[in-house]
Formats: sequence, C-alpha cells, structure tokens
Amino acid sequence: MSGGPEKTRATEPLEGIDSSRPERRRARLFRRIFIPFAITWITLPALVAAILSWVLRDSDIDLGPLFLGLTFLALTGSGVSVWLASRVARAIAQPLRRLIRFAERTGHGETGLTIHLEADSELSMLGRAFNRMSDRLAKQIEQIDRETAQLRAILDGMVEGVVALDSNERLLFVNERAISLLDLPTKNPVGRRFWELVRVRELLDTVNNAVKGTSTVSCDIEWPGTPTRNLTIHATPLIAPSEIQVRGTVVVVHDITDLRRLEMLRRDFVANVSHELKTPLSVIRLCAETLDSGALEDAQARGGFVTQIIQQSERLSFLIVDLLSIARIESGRESLRPQAIEVAEALEDCLARHENQAHQQGLSLKINQTPPDLWLWMDEEALTQVLDNLVGNAIRYTQASGGTVTLSGRPVPGSTEWVELEVQDTGIGIPETDLPRIFERFFRVEKARSRELGGTGLGLSIVKHLVTASEGTIKAASKLAKGSTFTVRLPRVNPSN
Repeated sequence: MSGGPEKTRATEPLEGIDSSRPERRRARLFRRIFIPFAITWITLPALVAAILSWVLRDSDIDLGPLFLGLTFLALTGSGVSVWLASRVARAIAQPLRRLIRFAERTGHGETGLTIHLEADSELSMLGRAFNRMSDRLAKQIEQIDRETAQLRAILDGMVEGVVALDSNERLLFVNERAISLLDLPTKNPVGRRFWELVRVRELLDTVNNAVKGTSTVSCDIEWPGTPTRNLTIHATPLIAPSEIQVRGTVVVVHDITDLRRLEMLRRDFVANVSHELKTPLSVIRLCAETLDSGALEDAQARGGFVTQIIQQSERLSFLIVDLLSIARIESGRESLRPQAIEVAEALEDCLARHENQAHQQGLSLKINQTPPDLWLWMDEEALTQVLDNLVGNAIRYTQASGGTVTLSGRPVPGSTEWVELEVQDTGIGIPETDLPRIFERFFRVEKARSRELGGTGLGLSIVKHLVTASEGTIKAASKLAKGSTFTVRLPRVNPSN
C-alpha cells in the first residue's frame, strides 16, 4: 500500500456477501421481541377472564361485554407488540447489520474502514470501538508493509543470494542475487519446489540435510554455466524456540569465484617467485663452488664463471626491483605526480635510450611523424618506465638484421580528451590464445627464450598497473611471425590550460 489505508464507508456493499442474510437476522430479531410481548398481551386477558369466570360463577352478572373488552384488549396489545417489535427490531437490526458488514469487510482484508451510528447507545459505543480497532489495524498493516518493503530492499541489495524454503522445499522468497547466481527463472519462481528449479545434486543434498537436521549445513560447489562459478552454500533450518519440527530452511549463497581466482594467483605468484629466484641463485652457487674447487687458478676458465655470476646477479637485481615496483603500485603507495608531457619529446628521449641496443641487434628503431604540440597527462617517471618496457620487449623479441620497431603518437580520432602511444614491431608475435594473459605477473609466451633474453616476466604487468593508475588503458594485437602492436591510451591535456 503506497498511499496508506483508504477511508471507506462500511455501508458500501461487499462482493461475495449474501444480501438476504440481514433480512433473515432482522426477522429473527423481530420474532424474539414480538413473541414475548404477544404472549403477554394474550395471556393476561385470558387469565383475567378465567379468574373472573371462576369468581362470578354463581352470579347473574353478564360477563359477555367483559370478555369482549378483554378480547379487544388482547388484540390491541398484539397490534402494539407488532408495531413495537418492528420499531425495536429496525432500530437494533440496522446498526447491527452495519456492524456485522463492517466486521466482515475487515475480515476480508479491507483497512481504514469507518462506521458512524447516529443513536447514542451501546451499539454506537461499539461502533466507535470498531473505528478505533480499524484505525490501529490499518496503522499496523501499513507498518508491516513498510518493514516488509525495507526488508525486501535490504535482501535485494545484498551481495549474497538468499533463498527461503518451507518444510516441503517450496520457495517462499528469493532475492535478485540468488536468481542470478543459481540461474533461476525470473518469472514466478516463488511457490515452486526447489528441486524443480535446481538440478545440481550437491546443492539439493545440502538443502535436504538442513531440512532433516537441526544445524547449518555448508558445502562448496562448482556451479556449471557460462562462466563457471565457485559457490559456497550455507543452509540453515528454521526452528521456532517452542517447537521441534523444522518449519523451513534459509539458504545463503556466496560467490567465491574471485576469491578462488586470487588464491590461485597467489599460489602461482609464490611458485613463480621461488622459481625465478632459485634459478640465478643456483647458477651463482654452482659457479662459486667451481671457482672454489680450483677453477679460480685457471685464468682462462675463471673469466666465464665470473661473467655468469655477474649476469645472474644483475638478473636478481632486476627481478627484485620489478617486484618492489609492482608491490608499491598495487598497494597504492606509489606516488604519481602527473604533469603535462609533450608526446614528441617523450618518444625522442625513449629512442635515444634504446638506439644503441637496437643498432647492436641490427634493428631499425624509428618514430613515425607525430603531430606538433600534442601533450599528455601522466607522471614523467611512470611514462618513461612504460615506454622503456614496451620498447625493450619489442627489441628483445624482434629478429635480428632487418627487423623494425616503430614508435608513434597521435590524438584519438574524434576525441579531444585522449592521446594514443603505439609501439609496433616485426618480431616473432604472440599466439592469439596467450594475448589475454600477457599482462599477468610472470607470464611468458616462451619461457626458455624469455629467460635467455633476460626478461623477469613482470614488465608488462608493471606497464598495465602504471597505465591504469594514470586513468588510461592498454591493449595488444599480434600475429605470429609478423609482429605485435601495443597501444596505450592516456589523457590528453592542453598545456596552456
């Protein structure tokens, strides 16, 4: 009820109520009033006539006129009884009929009814009591409706799915989240049996055990669907304090898919870090033990072992620096100070830093024509790290002699708010199935080749975090044996503003 109880006169007809019932009640009330009066008016004259006949039995007095008078009196009294009984029956029956109709309509669920009886009698007092009762009932129903709506809003806003079942496993209530998680039909699921809607055996067994037991039953299930979800189910039986029998069950559904994914990522991260640290440490230890065993005296051999120790130490250093960097970014402790940076100047600086490395590998490193006076908004050190990672990867994974790495910057067509930076190479490319995972920590397309080239497996993950922290986006496109293209979109800024 959105607008409160409707004020309705109790004298209006109510559909479904027999209209002949008030007349029968009135006739019954008339008989109850008329018969005693009629008996009195007939009995008294008859009794007087009998007494006079017995007293004057030896007298010569003519009693005919007297009996005639008594008969007239009895008939007159009977007529008065009819008139009086009719008046009294009407005076009582009409308000009584209204009171009965008022009670019947209230019993049928109508609220806010009022009844007004004009006569100042006990029935009018009863009518006022009925009005007070109707008003309190309307307020209580309005409060219940309001609390029910609030409860419904709270349950629909929950992250967890909630399903209420009766003792026969029929749905009494289900919120929107449960409909989504359990793939229930959105049209009229309430009232149907739970096993008609859900076909997963583990969930049905959990609910059945809760109905038969007295304690909460829990289980973890892998919910079939697209995509597959990991759910935790808690089924709690509803038992009143004064009862033993279970009256129903409340099923709470938690979606733990993200939690399971994070746990898997954590396990993979620990395993990858352990592996990445173990490999260079093993090489360093092996070289040191070899040198200690006598290779130190061999001037020709010791140079190679020392070189290996230095290379593996540098690899460890790079790995630790990348780990600390990504930890700061993910924790939010990385302090970024965005500023206006000219795109052409940033690309030229990056070209200068990597030109020697590209030249040593026989690669061509160039910048496409960049529009003048094109500026972006980003932390300068973060931009340097993003470009260095992308260009460094492009150089490492592009075939020597004849390969090309191209940098470009341009405004996004049709927009004045974004700038795109692009790093394109003609390298080995990335399989299409691996593209969604290349920004994960320690993910490598070719693990052996990546370690051989000195990669830590964290570069693209750092790039992704820095770009996201700068309110930008990054995407990758690639074809095997033809090369890869990384496109970074960052906020554009006008330095004059």
